[in-house]
Amino acid sequence: MIKIFDFETCKKMGSSLPAHLYFDWIDDALKNKSQFAMPPKTNLPQDNQGYFHCMPCLYEDGQVACVKMIARHLLKPGETRSVMMGDLLLYESDTGILKALMDAEYITTLRTGAAAAHSVIMYSKKDFSTVGLFGLGNIMFACIDILMSQIQDREITFKLYKYHNHEKRFIEHFSKYENISFELCDSYEETVRDSDVIISAVTSINENFASDDCYKEGCTVIPIMSLGFQNCDLFFDKVFADDIDQIRGFKYFDKFKSITSNTDVLLGKSEGRSNDKERILVYNYGLAIHDLYFASRFYKNSLGLEKEIEYEFCKEKFFM
Repeated sequence: MIKIFDFETCKKMGSSLPAHLYFDWIDDALKNKSQFAMPPKTNLPQDNQGYFHCMPCLYEDGQVACVKMIARHLLKPGETRSVMMGDLLLYESDTGILKALMDAEYITTLRTGAAAAHSVIMYSKKDFSTVGLFGLGNIMFACIDILMSQIQDREITFKLYKYHNHEKRFIEHFSKYENISFELCDSYEETVRDSDVIISAVTSINENFASDDCYKEGCTVIPIMSLGFQNCDLFFDKVFADDIDQIRGFKYFDKFKSITSNTDVLLGKSEGRSNDKERILVYNYGLAIHDLYFASRFYKNSLGLEKEIEYEFCKEKFFM
């Protein structure tokens, strides 16, 4: 038997667990990164900005392995689906037996938002209070839900870049928090200026969001999609990353003033933010260890929501 976690099953599970748990999963996986075998993701580009990404990962201590295939393809006429599609195969690592087929779109969205929220807490100055946001889609919703589970004791102003009325849905969703206020912005530069933290989940942009002078001392920038901040690469004081090898191909990688892994900071091997004047840039390129960690936790806490099907794998030597 294998278990099937389709999109709706993953969504129900994701909404049934407390947001702070996802923050803890990100933290735990990063601290134990050395225990995972994780080759760099394989990119298979296609026409019309389409692609497949193949992401394998192995965790021997947990006796689990996975491979995720995530893809982006524009809609064809008449199609009703997400532009992003993904699936994940979960294996028992000491036997190779397939244990589950999971929708990867929901898990990817959730762990990506959680990683961004984790970086806000890791690298922002302690008294941050103004957060500029653009790209108010599902990943940003996940990010802020998880972030708010960590900072319910302070007043926060979210500066929202207005785009296709997405800001109205955002305000409606997060108005449940009494410690939040909102400021609407008409431009990227207005959103960035005077923000202590800037988070972007914009999926397509061909230029930088804002000029250098818009980024105040002590700000932390988290480009979830790694776009729009190339000018920051050249003058920010510190750059941190979830996996340094995966961003070596960035245009200005060799011009970073410094580059440090999140794991080294969490383990006390390297310093994170050292003062409230440093401008900090955080690139979370996306780790298969987080896909594996989240998928294995969903599997263990399935709540009986998943389906099961017979899957007859080869159980004895055969001859053609």
